[in-house]
Amino acid sequence: MANSIPILKVEGFLIASIQTSLADRSVFEFQQALLARLAEEQAVGVIIDITAIDVVDSFMARSLNDIAVAVQLLGARAAIVGIQPAVAVALVEMWLTIPNAITALNLEQALKKLREGIDHSNGADAGNGRRDHQQRAASRG
Repeated sequence: MANSIPILKVEGFLIASIQTSLADRSVFEFQQALLARLAEEQAVGVIIDITAIDVVDSFMARSLNDIAVAVQLLGARAAIVGIQPAVAVALVEMWLTIPNAITALNLEQALKKLREGIDHSNGADAGNGRRDHQQRAASRG
């Protein structure tokens, strides 16, 4: 199932749209595929679109946060978009958050927030370090 989740690269960002609820194993496979693609593409950000998901359980919420942490460790930034109102209410009722990811209503807002975070960083942003590394590598070769 995780292999059927498309991961596209647009302007240095990876975008993955989850179109259906995932079993725990599929969530794990998606996480592995997304992180491998991030390392391969050296993207500066990852956007996970969950607009089509109307139920997020505690495992999925923790997994989204784990993905965001791993994305940061790989030098990029993560955004979760399209959280439905009922999903937001359920997450609050379960005391679950996704603190390591930017959240946005839609893809356009996520791209704007990620770009602003990268452009306005003062060196503390991990994505800026990746961009500096890419610029140094390009100037060498």
